[in-house]
Amino acid sequence: MTEEDRLLLIDLKQNTQHLFGLYHQLEQENKVLQEELEALRNKIESLEQERLELGQKNEQLKIANQLLSGKDENMEAKQKINKLIREIDKCIALLNK
Repeated sequence: MTEEDRLLLIDLKQNTQHLFGLYHQLEQENKVLQEELEALRNKIESLEQERLELGQKNEQLKIANQLLSGKDENMEAKQKINKLIREIDKCIALLNK
């Protein structure tokens, strides 16, 4: 083996070690990013659930406000309540069968 071949081999070995180091570094970064992505997905799911709950509470507050306002909007609120009562009555009737 000539001196030139030996130097090329040493250079190749160093480059290979450097590439493996970069590979392991990127693997770690990828792992961290995957964990961060999972955490963000969980946060999105949690916020979506919270948004749905707040939407339901908002609708309930609108109905309560309409009942307390004493205006013509009372009729709409009463209709919504009557519709809910009819649905509950249907469910009870189905359970009694």
